[in-house]
Amino acid sequence: MNINDLKTLYDYTLWANHLVLEAAERLDDEQRHLALGAGHRSIHGTLVHMLSAEWLWLARWLGESPSAVFRDQDFADLAAIRERWRQVEDERERFITDLRDEDLLREVRYISTEGQPYAFPLGQLLEHVANHATHHRGQVVAMIRHLGATPPATDLLYYFAQLQ
Repeated sequence: MNINDLKTLYDYTLWANHLVLEAAERLDDEQRHLALGAGHRSIHGTLVHMLSAEWLWLARWLGESPSAVFRDQDFADLAAIRERWRQVEDERERFITDLRDEDLLREVRYISTEGQPYAFPLGQLLEHVANHATHHRGQVVAMIRHLGATPPATDLLYYFAQLQ
């Protein structure tokens, strides 16, 4: 995978994440907090987990090793999640925009939230984070469907189709 492929993957991730957030906004607060046995307990919890992971990995790519992740109660509502996510997206966009193919081979060293040291090539970490988002979007889509609402179509091909 080269940097242009990864930029496309992150454009898709942004698009698909926004569709899921918009679908979650059509639910009421009780539905978003309902424990549904998937993801991270609830739609709210899973969205916070997704946001937290994107923030955490960006910090690691920038040379930091946060010792804790966001908690559900750190965000009162979906508007608070969306606002913080927008900040992470903007910072990540600036980071990715400046990358070149050779940067993808750079080793990123970090300490996990459990205190364990790790090192991976940046390109693998970028792929991991996009894949992680896809996994949890699927969980949110399933929870939305379980509530009887219509979830968004977030498949990659739908993203490509809307570009045409």
